[in-house]
Parts: sequence; C-alpha cells; structure tokens
Amino acid sequence: MVDRAVLNGVAVYASGSVPAGEREQAQAHLGWFLGGLGEGWSSVRVRLTGVEGEGLPWAALAQANVEYRGQPIRAQVAAPFFAEASLLLVDRLVEQFDRLANPTRPRPWPPIVPRPESVHRPAAYRRVVRTKRYGLTRCDPRRAALLMDLGDYDFYLFTDTTPRSTAGGDGNGGAGVTAVVYRVGPTGYRLAHLDGLVPPPPGTAFPISTSVYPVPRCTLARAVAQLAATDSRFLFFRHTENGTGQGAVLYRRYDGHYALLTAINSHDHAIDAQIRRWSRRGGE
Repeated sequence: MVDRAVLNGVAVYASGSVPAGEREQAQAHLGWFLGGLGEGWSSVRVRLTGVEGEGLPWAALAQANVEYRGQPIRAQVAAPFFAEASLLLVDRLVEQFDRLANPTRPRPWPPIVPRPESVHRPAAYRRVVRTKRYGLTRCDPRRAALLMDLGDYDFYLFTDTTPRSTAGGDGNGGAGVTAVVYRVGPTGYRLAHLDGLVPPPPGTAFPISTSVYPVPRCTLARAVAQLAATDSRFLFFRHTENGTGQGAVLYRRYDGHYALLTAINSHDHAIDAQIRRWSRRGGE
C-alpha cells in the first residue's frame, strides 16, 4: 500500500515500512535544495520505500523526480536508514544539476555514491513483472549519455541518428539505428548498436567507448536465461518475437525481478503473452 502526503508543494509517497516523520524530514531536505535553485523547478515528487527481511545492507530506498525548466531529472539512492537516504538523495541531485549545467563534462566514474545492489532473489523465483513502452528519443550518443545521467539510469535506449547510423536495418526505414548507451569502465560510457559495431561520434573528447560484442537475437525466455546467468544489470537484445526484430532491454529491478523496455511501436501481443506466462510460472 502506498501512502501519500503533499508537503509544501512536494508530493511525498511512502510504501513499505517507513517510520513516522521520515516524510517530513525528506521534504525538509528537498525543500532546502530546491530553495537554492530559485525559480524554474516544478512537479516535485519523492518516493520512500522501506524494504525488510531481504538480507541487504540497505533498507531505505529514496527517489526524487523534479522538472527543471522543462527538463525531467530523476535521482535514486539507498541507505540503511531514511535519514541518510534523504541526505544522499540531495547529494545525488546536486550531481544531476551539475551535469545539466555542464553537458559536455562527463559524470564521475566510478560513481561517487555506489549503486545499491538489487534484492537477492534466486533465478527460479524471478519474474518479468513490468513492461515499459515509450517512443525512443532520436539523438546522438552524447545526448543519450546526458539523458541517461539526468535520469540516474544505468543505461539509456534510444535511436542513434548520427549520419553513420542512418542506414540501419531495425525497422526504422533508414532513419537511424536502435542503440543503448550505458555506464561501464574504463571511460564510464559505452555504446552498443543493434546492427553491430559503430564507432562513437568523432571529434569529441567525450569518453564513449564502443561495445565489441554482437547484440544477441533471442526470445524473451532466452533473454531471461542469459541475464540470470550473469551479474549484469541489463541485457540489450534483438527481440525475435515481436515481428520486427526491434531492440529491447531486459533489466533487473531493485526488488530482484525483471522489467522489459521496448519501443512504443514494437507492441506485439506475443510480448504480453510471454510476460503473462513468466508471471504465472515465476520464471521457471
């Protein structure tokens, strides 16, 4: 059950075990941060989630969504206690706004605040519990890297429209190639294209390396098996069941289950049928 309160214009949602007073404390920390921004911010939402009995080094998950001059910004952190989580949330937002103010400056890698681990859940009990479909942003990898950082994500699925990518065969009619940019060493940013090895944009010091591994072609069931066999947070693959062979990303959620991310124009009943089967069977 999700509890909600609106405190001085900031909507605060709480779910799980959240001690009394933690919403007000989070609002106070966010209020201090937003006060320093001056005008331009709106639509502020904070979500506090308590996790118990999972054997994790953290029990408090905090997320903030802020719109600043039309640009959505998201931050998510975890800590043993909510008091610490709300402070870390402000620290992460400071990083986000610094990235927005300096779009050509890479975000620190490894991250200053390490990513919390997902809840440990045996592979046999993991399910695909959510599907997200959206219109892929059309941009170059540097812009995609910026949007990934501002959203506090580990990866960003997009359509690469740089000239060398306009002859793609992923169903876009030569209008770009589905790609993913993600955080990894040694430079902190890596690019993978659905249709193979394509170098990052030339003439820039922005550090984007290129994945040398081919994107696998597989069913959702096979993608689940591949991700379960690794320590990776996500798998970028060509979905062979949606009729077009478009790119998709299967990723691990903080609750230990999986979610599937696809382009909005790749909707196919086969995907929904697969997810329903995995939900009923618990990923077996």
